[in-house]
Amino acid sequence: MKSACELITVVIPVYNRESIVASTLDSVAIQTPAPRLIVVDNASTDGSLKTVKEWAERHSSTRFPVTVTVETAKGAAAARQKGLQMVDTPFVLFFDSDDIMLPGHIDRLVRAIEHYPGIDIFGWDIHAMELDGRRSTYPFSDRNIAFRHIFNGIFSTQRYAASTELIRSVGGWDPTVLGWDDYELGVRLICSSPQVKYLPGTPTVAMKRLADSITGTDFASGAEKWEYAMDLCRRTLSDHGNGQLVRWLDLKLAVLAGLYRRENAHREASRLLKRIMDRETSAWRRTILAMAFHYTAVGGRGIHHILRPIL
Repeated sequence: MKSACELITVVIPVYNRESIVASTLDSVAIQTPAPRLIVVDNASTDGSLKTVKEWAERHSSTRFPVTVTVETAKGAAAARQKGLQMVDTPFVLFFDSDDIMLPGHIDRLVRAIEHYPGIDIFGWDIHAMELDGRRSTYPFSDRNIAFRHIFNGIFSTQRYAASTELIRSVGGWDPTVLGWDDYELGVRLICSSPQVKYLPGTPTVAMKRLADSITGTDFASGAEKWEYAMDLCRRTLSDHGNGQLVRWLDLKLAVLAGLYRRENAHREASRLLKRIMDRETSAWRRTILAMAFHYTAVGGRGIHHILRPIL
C-alpha cells in the first residue's frame, strides 16, 4: 500500500501572503498521513518566498516532502500549472494560500482512493467564512455535475482532488486566465466525462474570503477577467457540441450581468446583456435571459433552479 506522499501532492500558489501563509502550510503539515507538498511563489513582492523557504526547511522530511519553487508569470493559473508540471503522484489537490486544511482531510482522501479505484475526482463540502462574517457551507455533488458547476462552481480549488493524468489530459491550467481559472478548468473536466465521487461528512476544509483575493469584493471591477474565462468555457462547450450546456452558460452570463447592475455598474451590465442577447436567435430564450437579468439585478437568487425545467 502506497503512503500518502506517494499518492497525493498538494499544490499551493502563493502571492503576497507573508503574514498568513504559514497557517495554511501548518494545516497541511499536521495531516496524518502527510501528503507531498509543492509551494509555488508567484513572484511575491513581500516576504512570502522567504517565509515559505524557511518554513520548508523546518518541516520537510522523507515523510512529508516539501518543494518550493517560483513562477514569475502573472496569475494563480500559471503558478498552479508550474506546480502541476512537478507532480509525480497519481492524485493532485490544489489548495489556496489563505485556506485551512482541517485534521483528517488527507486521511479521508487516502482511504477513498484505496476504496474506490477508477475514480477520477473526489469532492467534498467545505466551510466558508464570508467577507461580512457569515458562515456557510458550500456543498459538492457527484450528481448533475455540469449544472452544479456552471451555476455553483463546484470545481473550485479547495473542493476536490483529481487524477493527475486527468488534469494533464485536458490541458492543465490555462495561464492566460487571470480570474475564474478553476471554473474554466472545471468546464474542461466536465467535458472529459470523469468518474466523480462525493465524500460526505463534516467538512475538513475551511475557506476564508479576503478582500484582496483574486475574486475581490465585487464583480464589475473584474468584468474583463470573468468574461474572458466564460468565453473560453463557451468555446469549449460549443466544440463538444453540447447546446444544452451552452444555454446554461448564457444564463450564467445573464446572472453575471444582473450582478453588475446590482452593483450599479450600469454600463457594464448593459454591455454584457446586449452581447448575450445579440447572439441568441430564439425570442423565447431571450425573454428568459432578460428575466434572469432583472431578477438578479433586484437581489433575487437561485434563478437557475427556477428556470432549469424550461431551459
